Amino acid sequence: MLEFPRLKTGVSAQYPLQREILAETRTFTFLDGKQQRFPVKRLRRRWAVRLGDLAEDEAAAIETFAFQHRETGEAFRFLDPVTGREHFPCYLEGRAQQQTAVGPGRRQSVLIVVEGEG
Repeated sequence: MLEFPRLKTGVSAQYPLQREILAETRTFTFLDGKQQRFPVKRLRRRWAVRLGDLAEDEAAAIETFAFQHRETGEAFRFLDPVTGREHFPCYLEGRAQQQTAVGPGRRQSVLIVVEGEG
C-alpha cells in the first residue's frame, strides 16, 4: 500500500498549507423560495501540499511516489499535517505534478491530495 512520502524532517507538508472540505449537497427549493440543503455524500478533505527547498533525494522520492500512484491508480495513506490524523483512501488530483528547480540541488513541488469516498 502506498503512503505519502515524508521529508527528512518527518513532516509530509510545509506551511502555508491550504486545506478545504468538500461537501456535495442536494438543494431543495420550496414554492416560497426558501431552500434546504442535505448532504449527499460524506465530507471529504482536500490539501494543496506545497513543498519548498527540497533536497534532490526528497524531490526524487516525491516524483517517484507521484509517478507510481498515477500509473497504478492505487489509493494511499496521507497524514494530515495539522491534525495528525491519517486519511485513507487518498488520491492525487490531476495528471501533472508541478516541480521546479529553485537553486543548485534544490527543488519545489506542488501536489493536490484529495480524500476518497472510502
